[in-house]
Formats: sequence, structure tokens, C-alpha cells
Amino acid sequence: KIYKKEGIKIGVFGLGIELNGLVNSSLYRETKYYDPVEISQEMTDKLKNKENCDLVLCISHLGHAYQSDKISDMKLGKLTSDIDLIIGGHTHTLLKKPVIIKNSENKDVIINQVGSNGVYLGKIDFNFSNFNKKFSNSIVEV
Repeated sequence: KIYKKEGIKIGVFGLGIELNGLVNSSLYRETKYYDPVEISQEMTDKLKNKENCDLVLCISHLGHAYQSDKISDMKLGKLTSDIDLIIGGHTHTLLKKPVIIKNSENKDVIINQVGSNGVYLGKIDFNFSNFNKKFSNSIVEV
């Protein structure tokens, strides 16, 4: 989805966790799981290069980080390019501040997750000045 706000184009896409082994297959039937890194690269290429979005957000339900090779928000951020912000879920990780890591092109990716059940609310503001992105953040306890 692309949102246009005051001359700025914001591209948003979502990713979900692999359901096999997590949910009874009769509940997700023909739903297919695709490699989140490949899907992200396709989506960011479309949003950044073809649609000329100024900001690309990934709404993720992959989980923040794992000890295993399982793909997570942290791994996704490192292995892809052109995602500006990953807002995550699934592992219910409470980050007091967003994590900033480098992507595959050594650019910043902001990753955030604020726990579960609406106990906390995360807020990240992006300010654009001549299309130079800057952000500020806060976590608000509800």
C-alpha cells in the first residue's frame, strides 16, 4: 500500500511467520509461506524504485530475534536493502528504544517492537527536510 502525505510517498508492506509447525494445517490450508528476504527485496524494489516512495515500512510478524537460523526482524534488516523501518511482532519483545542496524548496503534500518497486548505504545516520528529523513522516537506506557 502506498500512502501520500503532504507530498511524501510512504510504502508499506507486511510479512508473516511460517505457519507450518506453529498452527494446525487445517486452519491455514492453501496459505503458502515464501522467503521473507526475497519478498522484501521484491517489495522494496517496487516501492523505492518503481513507485519512488520516500519511506518504506515493513510491518512484520516474523519475531525480533532468534538463537537459530530462523528469519527474524533483525536478520531481515541486515539481509535486505531499502527498508527504512521494521515494526515487528510475534515475539512480544519490549524495546524501550528502537534498534538501528545496518542493512546489506550499509544504510540504517530502524527496528522496533513494543511488547504485547497494548501494554505499551511505540511512537516513531520521521521528519523530512528536503527529503533527508530524520527520526525521533518514544515509548508511551498506556
